[in-house]
Amino acid sequence: MKKLLKSLLTVFLFVGILASCETTDPLIDEAQNYIILQNYDSAYAALDRAIEANPEEGTPHYYKAMAHSENAAKIDPPSERKPYYRDFRESIENARELFANQEEVPEEAEYVDDLILNAWGREHNKAIEYATDDSAMATVDEPLEYSAAHLENAIIVNPDSTLSYDVLSQVYYMNNDVDGAIEALTNSMELKNPPPAEDFDRLSAYYATTDQMRNTISTLKRGMEIYPDSIVLAQKIADAYMQSGERDSSIAVIEQLIEQEPDNAQYHLALGTQLLQATTNLADQISANFDEIFDLETEAGSADRIAELEEENEILQSEINELADYAERELLQVIELQPDSENAYNALGIIYQNKAAALFDLRNYTKDNIEAAEYDDQAKTALTQAMEYYENVVEINPDHRDAWQSLSRIYTTLDMREEAEEALDKAGN
Repeated sequence: MKKLLKSLLTVFLFVGILASCETTDPLIDEAQNYIILQNYDSAYAALDRAIEANPEEGTPHYYKAMAHSENAAKIDPPSERKPYYRDFRESIENARELFANQEEVPEEAEYVDDLILNAWGREHNKAIEYATDDSAMATVDEPLEYSAAHLENAIIVNPDSTLSYDVLSQVYYMNNDVDGAIEALTNSMELKNPPPAEDFDRLSAYYATTDQMRNTISTLKRGMEIYPDSIVLAQKIADAYMQSGERDSSIAVIEQLIEQEPDNAQYHLALGTQLLQATTNLADQISANFDEIFDLETEAGSADRIAELEEENEILQSEINELADYAERELLQVIELQPDSENAYNALGIIYQNKAAALFDLRNYTKDNIEAAEYDDQAKTALTQAMEYYENVVEINPDHRDAWQSLSRIYTTLDMREEAEEALDKAGN
């Protein structure tokens, strides 16, 4: 996260804005001197008299904004600066409006934007320091609170800064304020036309963190409307549907992409991966059911409940077989389009490893020795197929530690001890 924040830091070139531009108004000259001397109360008093004497002039408002900015910079903690920056914003807007209506525009009118950027850049950059610089962070007890306060100040000064909103959302998130992160990123996105796909991805992730799956899905849908070809957003919305128990919707999202572009290997990979996730979820439920059956049988529990769980497992296994076959077809299509797709081979390995695990569960559950032997043979056949797919993975990517880890387990189960030791070594264990 620190690296990401640092990548958002812009190097601001501050323009030297002198408090001593030549004027013909003695009250302005007096106020300038007070600002230089950091006697801000006296500067405000002189500027208020100048405003009262010349209500149509923008210059005294400009210097009042300068006084507010310089005054704010001296105040600690930064959270106490907000009233001064609100006054700064009001004064600089008054100055801009009055300058626009003056027949003779003073020199100060050229520096309005620079005055804003000076104050904004000072606060924004200080926020980055407290969020990413270890030495700066060590100087205060709650560095992320300081960082957020500086960013809030920057936004008051320059409310159109999407950059400060973006960084603020990340700082809030780092500080476990997910609601604040959502609000800041939402504000940033409202200022962009349109927001980038990455913003929809990040906002949906914030919602998912707090289990707001409806908001997660609606955010991703909005992103897909703008970026209909985004495989990242499609995968994320499919994942969100899957987490919400809407398996069919999850699969349909990626099927629509494939209909539009049937030769896109990434779409087939995304669908195969999503189907694999669905089979994994169902397999977990089967395992949980077997555990309950075992407990019921051990405790002489309800025979009706056992029968109910056995029937449920048969239905679930049928669904798994159907989805696994579908996933395998999609992943084989990926390999046809991209023969060196390690992700497709790895997913195929997982499919067959899961099939083997389900068959081993049946072997362990059945009381019929002949049936148990049949399940054992089928499981080892599935494991052999998984092994071949994982071997493809490590052939393409010899440093794929997860594939080596899976191979070490498979080799062990298949009594291939030498290969198991080598795989375990390649896995880094």
